[in-house]
Amino acid sequence: MTKTLSQGRYLHAKFLLHLIIAVTGIISVPLHILFSPDPSVSVTKFTIHSNIIVAIVFIVSAFVLLTKKQENNGLDLCKNAALIYMIIVLTTYHFILSSGGEYSGIRIITNFTLHYFTPILILLNWMIFEEKKWYSYKSIAFWLAFPIIYGVVSLLRGAYDGFYPYFFLNPNNPIPDGFGSYINVSFVIAGFTFVYCILGFLLIIINRGVLRFERAKQLRKYKKDNVIGMK
Repeated sequence: MTKTLSQGRYLHAKFLLHLIIAVTGIISVPLHILFSPDPSVSVTKFTIHSNIIVAIVFIVSAFVLLTKKQENNGLDLCKNAALIYMIIVLTTYHFILSSGGEYSGIRIITNFTLHYFTPILILLNWMIFEEKKWYSYKSIAFWLAFPIIYGVVSLLRGAYDGFYPYFFLNPNNPIPDGFGSYINVSFVIAGFTFVYCILGFLLIIINRGVLRFERAKQLRKYKKDNVIGMK
């Protein structure tokens, strides 16, 4: 009975956190765009796109938890993708982009929720609530799909109309307005791709390490119980 009650509280807490993450995205994304000095620029940002993905994934996950259904591997892969994207959003903004613009009014709050609050909640969710599974290294290709599509579309659009969502994707202007050349931009893209791969690799390694530890713990308990049973 106690174990069932504990499991119920665990699932309730997980559902509540998923709901907070989803609602934060549903509210923050449109407000951040609507109150932007140039909404047409805001909608091109990786932060906006990745937070939309996060909101959709966690709405679906919250619904699955609410209906007491089993989360499938596809949903787990999407939540891991969301974790990787949010780590990139937080670190890229904090270390590269945070000094590049001023925010006022409601966008001070939405800037914080999109770049810091949501990424931290997703990391906590992964640490506390997500079941660790044995993912294939091929999963990294799945997690890379969206960033690659985003980068290709951004470069193609920039070549067509001259607009680039970030200065480091702009080969036409010198630093700080651009990155000087296609060679420089290709190094940036290669660097981001490498970071995505490393994050994916670490995610898989940590998942496998936790699984090995849990299996070893269960095996020790099983052997101990057998020894006690034989006495």
